[in-house]
Amino acid sequence: MRGWTSLYATSVGLGLRHLLRRGYLREAVVRVAVPLDPSRYLELPWALRALPASAGERVLDLASPKLLAVALARRGVEVTSVDELPREVETWRRLAGGEGGVRFQVADGRALPFPDRSFDHAYSLSVLEHIPELGDEQALGELARVVRPGGSVLVTLPYSPFYREEWRDRPAYADHGSREGRYFFQRWYDRARLERLVASTPTLELRSLQVVRMQPNWNAAYVRAFPWLVPLGPAFGLLGREVEGEGGDVVRLAFWRRQA
Repeated sequence: MRGWTSLYATSVGLGLRHLLRRGYLREAVVRVAVPLDPSRYLELPWALRALPASAGERVLDLASPKLLAVALARRGVEVTSVDELPREVETWRRLAGGEGGVRFQVADGRALPFPDRSFDHAYSLSVLEHIPELGDEQALGELARVVRPGGSVLVTLPYSPFYREEWRDRPAYADHGSREGRYFFQRWYDRARLERLVASTPTLELRSLQVVRMQPNWNAAYVRAFPWLVPLGPAFGLLGREVEGEGGDVVRLAFWRRQA
C-alpha cells in the first residue's frame, strides 16, 4: 500500500490546478472528488514501485488510468500514453497541459503505431480484460513488440476462481460490435485463462504473478453507495491493507522482454 499518498496528492493537484486556472472540466472535478478509486490502491502504487523506469527512459502506457503517466513523468520518465477513445485523450491533454515528459495519443492497443523496440518499458492496468475475443492476447503481443529486450511489461487484470464474462446493453467504451444486441464489457480471469494469456506471447517471460485484494474490501459498497462514500476515499489507503492469496480479485503480472 506504499506510495498511494503521492498519487492521491497528484490527482487532487491536477484537478484543482485546472479548476482554478482554466475553469470547469468534468475530469478535473473527478480528480478532486475521487482521487483514487478503491481498486486503484492495488494497482497504481504497485506499478509505480514495480516499473524499473529511470529518468530519461521511454515508457508506453496502454490506456491505463492516466494519473500514473503524470506521476511517472514528474520523475523524469518520458511517457507516451495511448488510448482508443479520442475524448479520453483530449480530456487528459487539457487536464495535464503544461506537464513535461508526457504525451497523450489515440491508438488501438491491438495494432500500436510504433516501431519494434521503441520503448524501454510498458504497462497496461485494468485494460486487457475489456478487449473482446482474442484482443487481450493481441494487445499483450503488441506491448512485447514495442519494448526493447530486457525491458519490463506490467499488467493488471480482474481475477476470479472461475472464468466469466460481463456483457451490457450498450458499449461502455469503444464500440467493437455486438452479439445478439449485447456488448462485451470485460472478462474475469481464472488460472487457466491467465496461463493462456501468458503463453500467447513467448517473447515475454513472467517474473511475478500476484493475486491480491484489499482487506477490508469496501469496493462493492463504495460502488453501490457512490457518491455518498466519496469523502471516505482516503480511508481505503489509511485503514485498508493489501492481502495476497487466491481469494483476491486483482491479479498483477510483471514480465521481462526476452533477449532476442
